[in-house]
Amino acid sequence: MAARVSTIWFLGGADARTELSKYPQPDQTEALKIAMSLYPDKEFESLGPQPLSMAATVSPGYVFVGAYGRVSVVCSSELSTFVPSKLPDSWHLSAEGGSTLLISSVPETAQGSFALWENGELRRSFSAIPIDIVENLGIPQTWELEFWAGNHPLRYPPGILPDPQSLPFHPQQFAESANLEWLGFRYTGAPREHELDTTQILLWGFKIHRPGEAPKPAPPAPVPVPEQAPTEIPMPENMPPIHDTPVAKPRGRLARYFGFK
Repeated sequence: MAARVSTIWFLGGADARTELSKYPQPDQTEALKIAMSLYPDKEFESLGPQPLSMAATVSPGYVFVGAYGRVSVVCSSELSTFVPSKLPDSWHLSAEGGSTLLISSVPETAQGSFALWENGELRRSFSAIPIDIVENLGIPQTWELEFWAGNHPLRYPPGILPDPQSLPFHPQQFAESANLEWLGFRYTGAPREHELDTTQILLWGFKIHRPGEAPKPAPPAPVPVPEQAPTEIPMPENMPPIHDTPVAKPRGRLARYFGFK
């Protein structure tokens, strides 16, 4: 696997392949809740939904979370660990009866890692570079046998002799096979038949800030009130004509008072 991958999956008793095949929309509220539980002293700037194909390559300072009911995933650069068994307990978010899956791949060092926890207990952990196994705990899974049997050997350029300590497989390819077995998709190459498409699996992205540094949301723009033309008052129908009635001149002393002769 040449792709950079730094993910951890939480399965609350659900089959990930089945749940993800529906390509559910990520729950923004739940995603923020998970991010806050992992980084309780930080603030977050929402980046909107992002595809897993991009989110899995997460850089420091960002976190991507997909919350889909009983299945959740977090992408963080802190998960690119050489020793999966040393992952802090704060990252174990699966509910009782669920599973936790860690998949990590670092192209710069050709490192591949994966781990499986069930009911909070570590069942399998592997991490290596092509010439050294860093961690190899638990009983190998059935799908691993063909790798240990040498069916996926390392390939070297012409004229380059293999290192005598080389593994019988590439650790990154090993990690990708774990991802395919457990989750139903690969990060490299176009999806094959019955494989999920990582460009269609959406996560909610957040930029991580120190307290007080996250940008404040812009206030809503005022809504302009449309100007209305003056409303004409309709005249009642069959209205009798209005005539100017002459005013009678005052008489007597009243006439003299107003200046009439």
